[in-house]
Amino acid sequence: MFSDLLPEDLARPSSFAAPEKVYQLYRELRQDAPIVRVEPRGYRPFWLLTRHEDIAALESQAEIYQAGPRTVLLPEKVEAVYDKIYGNPNGVRPLTHMDGEYHWLHRAVTLEWFGAKNLKQFVPAIADIAKEFVDRMEDMGGECDFSADIAYWYPLRVVMTLMGVPREDEAKVLRLTQRLFSPKDKDIKAQHEKAGHSVVKTESSATQDVVGEFAEYFRSMTEDRRRDPKRDIVSTIANAQIKGCPMGDHETTCYYIIAATAGHDTTAASSGGGLSGLLDFPDQMAKLRSDLDLLETATDEFVRWTAPVKHFMRTPTQDVEWHGETVKAGEAIMLAYPSACRDDRVHEAPDEFRIDRPRSPGHLAFGYGPHLCLGKRLANLEMQAFFRELLPRLKSIELGGKRTYIESTFVSGLKSFPVRYTFG
Repeated sequence: MFSDLLPEDLARPSSFAAPEKVYQLYRELRQDAPIVRVEPRGYRPFWLLTRHEDIAALESQAEIYQAGPRTVLLPEKVEAVYDKIYGNPNGVRPLTHMDGEYHWLHRAVTLEWFGAKNLKQFVPAIADIAKEFVDRMEDMGGECDFSADIAYWYPLRVVMTLMGVPREDEAKVLRLTQRLFSPKDKDIKAQHEKAGHSVVKTESSATQDVVGEFAEYFRSMTEDRRRDPKRDIVSTIANAQIKGCPMGDHETTCYYIIAATAGHDTTAASSGGGLSGLLDFPDQMAKLRSDLDLLETATDEFVRWTAPVKHFMRTPTQDVEWHGETVKAGEAIMLAYPSACRDDRVHEAPDEFRIDRPRSPGHLAFGYGPHLCLGKRLANLEMQAFFRELLPRLKSIELGGKRTYIESTFVSGLKSFPVRYTFG
């Protein structure tokens, strides 16, 4: 079997609507061309790295491979607009786009929030939210779109609760997240247009608009939390200082953006992908239902199986060599995390969904090294709470229609996932 795709097709959002073809391409590249130069039309060239051990090794050398110069894949014209407006080709500059001491100082702002000790106190609240959404699923009468009706909203509620964002504003945050991460998905654009929300034509305009809306939305909350700090993430960010100085307005906005978007979107994708895997591998569903303690490893498998973040870019500060190819200083390297998650050099039978897959060696879907996802523990807690509530209450569940996937080169997962079920 050979893939219908070429490496250049990874720059097309529509390619990720067919993940099985993307995985086949990665499989071929890992075998025959573990690093390859890619020159998609309309984009600056980059190198594509696909093996687990290579990506882990690269991520461990942050002093050589920088995140900031080119963090995500964007059209060259978009990068030029961002560079003119924001002073860098990425547009925004959250934690994922930072390097060195600058990165560590900003990461430290919320490091305690996402640590195991702090999150432990929120376990009962997360369990209550999980019950609320399983109740909602039960009330829907035996059919729902698990992704659109449940998976998008449940982790969003958890993160918004921790941030201190009112429930009535959750739909706004979800809309902005989708516009930021999936600006080219035609179904999502049509959905927002139907709801009466303006959708700008170009990708650069979309990001400017989203950043502006987030800045405006959090401005009053920032002022409020500076006057009257609360025990929430917004208060922590609003009052943060870097080397004794308050963060700048744009930095603060970017911090809110990554907390509000990355904090739920990838978990939503992993939750949907996890349930999808359980339906496709019924023996694994039976095993998990008979022993819910396996949720601790199962949720790791949900994330590996789905690999919601499709890539980040790294730029070497010196000439480097990979598999006989010389990558010159300043040439970007795309790290294909989904490929690493299906690398059979590391993961036994990687195309099988196994809820008891050993945690060592771990997958790279949460990243690796200094940029390891801050919200990793929270994501696992959320999924464990939801499925611990859902599975004992389900009598049956099956696929209710065609599954479709978000068209995005950056973050992608199930867009529509119809299921039929009974509770009992």
